[in-house]
Amino acid sequence: MHARVSCAVAFGALTVLLLLSHPSAEAARCQISSVTYAYPHQAATNQQIQTETTVAGSCVSTGEDYYSVRVDLVQPVTGSIISSNSTPVGYNADNFTVTAENRATTPPNNGTWSFNFNVYVIRAGGTGGSYLRDYSTVGNATIQIGPGAAVPEFPAWSSATLAALLCAAVLIVRSHGKPKKTAKGH
Repeated sequence: MHARVSCAVAFGALTVLLLLSHPSAEAARCQISSVTYAYPHQAATNQQIQTETTVAGSCVSTGEDYYSVRVDLVQPVTGSIISSNSTPVGYNADNFTVTAENRATTPPNNGTWSFNFNVYVIRAGGTGGSYLRDYSTVGNATIQIGPGAAVPEFPAWSSATLAALLCAAVLIVRSHGKPKKTAKGH
């Protein structure tokens, strides 16, 4: 009986230790208030472009761990990284806003080019010496490469000209809509 209780207590203690040592059991260390993306919506083939990802938030910070924001531009179909950049937040991550810049070269073909922004807040080192991801998210981007679809252009007429044309059209429709009188007997 004592052996069974001892095994149950040992198993319970081991389970608690494993849960506490696993990162998912920790409370979220970072609260991110916003992530915004800036990138060109049209570009030429083989053109170098720049994207900006701005991350604002707050992390539990004791001054021992170093924080940074990493942004990977990723090809969604293959998962390959097009561009990667880490931007420092620093040891004090209590309240931060950082902008990570990435550069990439557009494809050689005309068409629509899609990629993902994979954003991470990374905590490095401190007393543990490990790298931990405290936050991650994915944003999507689409850029028109080469000439886009033709958009019809309209003359820049004044509102007075448009009103006069509308009145003329109404008068023409009204005059054609009435039946013409004809003489009887002919």
